[in-house]
Amino acid sequence: MIDLTIKISGTGFTKITDHWSKSLLDMSVESAKQAISESNISPDMLIFANTLSSYSSSQENMSTIISEKLGLSNIDSFKIESSSCSGAMAVNVAHKLLSSNDIESVLVIGSEKMTDLSPSETIKATTLGESYEYTQFFGITMNSLYALFTRLYMENYNISSDDLSNFSVLSHKNSSSCKHAQFNREFSLDAINKSSIISSPLNMLNCSPIGDGSASVMLSKTNKSNFHDVNILSSISSNSSIDFYSRDNLLEFNSTANCLNKSLEKSKINLNDIDLLEVHDVVPAITANIIETMGFSDPGSATSDIISGKFDLNSKTSLSCSGGLKARGNPLSATGIYQIAEVTRQLQNRSHVDLQNKKIGLCHNMSGIDSNSVIHILGVAN
Repeated sequence: MIDLTIKISGTGFTKITDHWSKSLLDMSVESAKQAISESNISPDMLIFANTLSSYSSSQENMSTIISEKLGLSNIDSFKIESSSCSGAMAVNVAHKLLSSNDIESVLVIGSEKMTDLSPSETIKATTLGESYEYTQFFGITMNSLYALFTRLYMENYNISSDDLSNFSVLSHKNSSSCKHAQFNREFSLDAINKSSIISSPLNMLNCSPIGDGSASVMLSKTNKSNFHDVNILSSISSNSSIDFYSRDNLLEFNSTANCLNKSLEKSKINLNDIDLLEVHDVVPAITANIIETMGFSDPGSATSDIISGKFDLNSKTSLSCSGGLKARGNPLSATGIYQIAEVTRQLQNRSHVDLQNKKIGLCHNMSGIDSNSVIHILGVAN
C-alpha cells in the first residue's frame, strides 16, 4: 500500500467561553467555515466529535444537520464519541480513512456545549465516560478521581500540592495573550494555592474549567491553502482499563506509553525532536505523570523541571503554548482538535506567540485517567 502523507490543510476554532447566544450548531458551523475557507477544499466527508449533544442540547444526528447548514450535500457524515478524547479520536479515524480509501479530504469538527447545564448536570456530564456500575452509581466525580490520583502521585514522589501548582502558573502565563483561550490572565502561585478547595488536595485554579467551544480541521492528501504544509507524521490511539483504581500499578499510564512508542516508530523521529508539546493537562499531577510517562522528564521530576523553566515558550520543548486544558479551556470533545489546530498554526508561525524554529509538535488527548489515549505528531515540510 502506498504510504500517503496526510496534511492539515485548514483550521478553525471559536473562543472558549460561555456562549449563551450560540447553539452547538452555531459554534460548529463557525469553526467549520474557517477550516473550509483556509483549505480551499470542499470535503468529501464530515466527522463530528461530540460527547454531550443529546444530554446538553437534546439533539443527535448533528453531523447531518451541520452538513446541511454548511451547504454540503452528497457527502458521508457521522459522529464519533470517545469521551474527552473524542476530538483526537475523530482525527485518528479520518486519518485512517484517508490513508486507505479513495476520498481526498475529511472535515473534522469537535464541539461541546456545557454551560447550558446546571451545576449538578455538569458534574454528571463529565462522568459519563466512566463506568456507571463502579463510579457514576456511587456519585464519584471526575475531580474526586483526579484528587485521589494526585494524592497517590504526591505520596509516591514526595511532592507537595503547592509545588504542583506551578503547572497551572505556566498554563495561565501562556494563555494570557491567546485570544481564543477561556482565561486571558496570569495567576500567581500564591493565588492558585489559596483558591477554593474542590476536592482535596485540588484547588479550583488547579482544575480545568467548564466551557463552550468548537474547533475544526480539514485533513487532505494535498494542500491547496495559502499556508505551509503541516503533515501528520503519525496518528495513533490506544486504550487501557477504564477504572484506573483497578490497575496493578495506579501510576502507570500504559495507554499513553503504548501510543507514544508506536507514534515515534511510525513517524521515525526521536523524542528530543519534539519542539511543541500539548498534553491532556486536566490537573497538575496528571500532567506531570503524562510528561514522565513520555520520557520528557524522569519519574517524579516533571514538577522540578517546570519550576526550572524546562518547558517555557523559549525552551527546546514548549508545553501548552496556548494554555492547555487548564487555561485555554477544556470543552471535552473539542479539546483534542483545539490542540491540533493550535500546533498547526504554531508550526506555520501564525499563532499568538512568536515561536521560532519549531518544526515538530506532539498532541496528546486522553479520556478519563488514561482510559483512551490518542497521539498525533505533526511536522512542517522540509
